[in-house]
Amino acid sequence: MVYRFLVLTILMLSLAACTPVIMNGEVTSDNGDNLGPVEMSAFKQRGLKTYTVKAQLPDETVFSGEMKFNEKSVTLFSHDGLSMNCDFKLKNPAQEFEGGGTGTCTTSDGQKLKVKF
Repeated sequence: MVYRFLVLTILMLSLAACTPVIMNGEVTSDNGDNLGPVEMSAFKQRGLKTYTVKAQLPDETVFSGEMKFNEKSVTLFSHDGLSMNCDFKLKNPAQEFEGGGTGTCTTSDGQKLKVKF
């Protein structure tokens, strides 16, 4: 019985540590028109010391890519060949994305994103 409790506790703590950081924001066109909300997340890959970053735009385009822990910029790619460059400003760099911050991104077709996490 104690063994089961210990295994369950370790499993739950492991899952809690792998929770993605959710970023909320808006997408605007190149001329400043609001195009809607963006869903973005950063998922910590502990053993690899990287984050997997994903973003879904209002038009359902999904971008994804990976960045190392100490980097503050990333280029994401969609399945149809578009790219998106993102720069992040972290509130507490020692805590990485988990400490909160802001980000700005620009897609290769001119859309601009501002996110907060």
